Amino acid sequence: MKKLIIIFLIPGLLLAVSCSRESTEKSWVINEYEYLETSGLSILSFHNFYPVGKQGGIELIHHGERIATNGFIRLESGTGQQLEQPEKAERQIDQEKKEITSTVYYQDLDFKYSIDIKAEGNGIRLSVNLEKPIPSEWADKLNFTLEFYPPAFYGKSFHIGNDHGNIPLQGNGPMIRNESGNISPEPLGQGRKLMLAGEDPFRKVIIESLSDELTLVDERNFSGRGWLSVRSNIPSGVTSNAIEWLIKPNLIPGWERDPMIALSQVGYHPDQEKKAIIELDRSTDRLSEASLYKVDPENGMLLIKSEVPKKWGQFLCYEYRIFDFTETIAPGIYVVRYGTQSSNSFRINKNIYKKDVWQPTLEAYFPIQMCHLEVRDRAAIWHGACHLDDALQAPLAIEHVDSYRQHENAETDYLPMNTVPMLNQGGWHDAGDDDLAAGSQAATTQYLSLSNEIASEFPDQTSVNYEDKLVIMRRPDGVPDMVQQVKHGAINLLSGYRVAGHSFAGIIANREGRNKTGDWASQTDQLFYDSGLNEDQKTLTHSGKPDDRWVFTNRDTGLEYKVAAALASSSRILQGYDEKLAIECLETAIKTWDYEQANEPVIQPNAYVPRNTKLEEILATVELLYTTKDEKYHDRLIDLLPDIKENIGRAAWGIARVKDQIKDDKFNTDFMEALGNYSIRLDSILNTNPFGVPWDPAIWGVGWKIQQFALEHYFLVEVYPEMFDQELVFRVVNYVLGCHPGSNISLVSGVGAHSVTVAFGVYRDWRNYIPGGMVSGTSFIRPDFPELKEDTPYLWQQSEYVMPGAGSYIFCVLAADRLLNK
Repeated sequence: MKKLIIIFLIPGLLLAVSCSRESTEKSWVINEYEYLETSGLSILSFHNFYPVGKQGGIELIHHGERIATNGFIRLESGTGQQLEQPEKAERQIDQEKKEITSTVYYQDLDFKYSIDIKAEGNGIRLSVNLEKPIPSEWADKLNFTLEFYPPAFYGKSFHIGNDHGNIPLQGNGPMIRNESGNISPEPLGQGRKLMLAGEDPFRKVIIESLSDELTLVDERNFSGRGWLSVRSNIPSGVTSNAIEWLIKPNLIPGWERDPMIALSQVGYHPDQEKKAIIELDRSTDRLSEASLYKVDPENGMLLIKSEVPKKWGQFLCYEYRIFDFTETIAPGIYVVRYGTQSSNSFRINKNIYKKDVWQPTLEAYFPIQMCHLEVRDRAAIWHGACHLDDALQAPLAIEHVDSYRQHENAETDYLPMNTVPMLNQGGWHDAGDDDLAAGSQAATTQYLSLSNEIASEFPDQTSVNYEDKLVIMRRPDGVPDMVQQVKHGAINLLSGYRVAGHSFAGIIANREGRNKTGDWASQTDQLFYDSGLNEDQKTLTHSGKPDDRWVFTNRDTGLEYKVAAALASSSRILQGYDEKLAIECLETAIKTWDYEQANEPVIQPNAYVPRNTKLEEILATVELLYTTKDEKYHDRLIDLLPDIKENIGRAAWGIARVKDQIKDDKFNTDFMEALGNYSIRLDSILNTNPFGVPWDPAIWGVGWKIQQFALEHYFLVEVYPEMFDQELVFRVVNYVLGCHPGSNISLVSGVGAHSVTVAFGVYRDWRNYIPGGMVSGTSFIRPDFPELKEDTPYLWQQSEYVMPGAGSYIFCVLAADRLLNK
């Protein structure tokens, strides 16, 4: 039989693709994880249930990239009635037919449907079946939608019906008003057949509808988080095959994902392990040598070592091999190569962490996130003095966004929607939002305090002037930057105690102000709300516009202990710089601990409020014993031994810090036994992945979580070096700086040769980054796909900045430097 050979010429690659039926039609399998796959394509069916984060329903992973998600039914009634995005489905498998059926049921609406996906040739047949015809009031309002990832199609063509064009970098309108009066994007086109990226063999997808016509809509016109939606309406009076699509992604014969070389984008200290983790397509049967080259200014690229990397095995959907070059200790610039792939250059040097690693986080990210102050950097103003109208007592008995709750009582002297004073100072905007959650503020403040105590250098690059409400970056003012940031956190944490005698859960924008981006100073009018004024009225200090943020004011015992620990640690750092504030921090911490000891625990769940109250009590008691040496804290720790043993994995680091102060023999014996058992369990956990870190994400990346782990592990290494390996701290730092699954990008913006530069911060709509901001990193697309998309800020579970992550990152790098440069 003759074959037609089509040549695809694309930059850097020549592809010869045979178009004979025998060579292109793929063999499909339903694997042990219950999804359809063939070479170059995987079809997930309700394996993920985080649709708000673009993880759910039917999903397509095409040539190594997840290009489509959230394939399920939507209701666009225009009356407010809607179907909740499905968070569960029942999946059935037919191995013989290569067919997967997922059933979704809305019990409150008595509405059930199933989505069948079946292998057919080089694509799949997708059909939607209803238990019964749709209600008459849903006619023309119910549709099946599949969302496509815009960056995968930037600059590429689309053809649908008689319409064609190219997908732009941004949504371009126009917006139209529909029959219900709602504003929505005008469709890019309609027709029975859609082709995306017809010119690109890696991304070409054809969808043909055998039922209602297809509509292509660029949802980015409605929201920056929008994707490209392909939808078909569900007709009335139909149950079987209400929707029927043929989906045909182009499949390149013999395609394998390019190897990925995961290593630190910054580099290594001579005395630490140095391992490049080679991530391979699991179907590969071709192995190459990995090579280490030194960049020599006189002789060019000098080969230092070359060998076939050692087999580790399969982890998630990839095969892994380890290239170990630990024996290389000579200072210099190096590159690792594997096959046709090459790493970015990195350094080996004993001063590897002394410059441009943790410093941008302290000197740029933290100042930029400071609330209630104007922040200037050379000619730029990052934001004006903001939220000077903080904050209104939140309405009672409500659940707000992001799990903020105000319970039945205010527990303050202020009525709802009245200003609670003394809240417009201190704190950092957390991540891409502008809220000040006490749990996050406390964790960040304590991480910075602990960082200051292990640091060997104390940069002064930032001027902070509270009187003028002004921060000027790159201008020393005689006070170490770490001390200034600890002070800013402490001021925020003390505000609730100054007003009402306990910590407040946090401050967050009202619903109308939620998720605004850009200059924080423009997000409210900076005037205190006065209900006696009309919305368009204002005085010098007040206005009738209720745009002020809300404060959630309930006491919670776990939060009280957490804040007490942060204030106790802050008091040590502020001594010698702000004695009055240092005394207030310690006195407040002691008073808070005493109150909680004398009263029954109060559990009032809220955003970022810790739930393990006993653990928080242990850690607060440790911090106060460490700070004051008072015997009452020692005695309480002895009483808490059963809780310490139960929480040994999280409590041990605290006990290690006060080990020399504990003289009780039984306590020490029982603690060491529990610690030994924990050490054994830890070893087994670290052997479950090739990166040698605790990797167990639910949805979000684990970067912040493993940094917290490394922070705690550091103190165990310092006190029990014979039981706990210091390399684990180094591996966590390497993970954050690029040695992680799915990608080798540094999770710290502007740090390393290749780093996150499109992140979910307050300026995300400008597609930019804040130097030193740290994101959570590789997320988990169930059941086995690690993902870190580098070209969008809107997958917050991968690319959001948060303050505790930045604080623990500083600590981890300082800890690594301290251990390696004793």
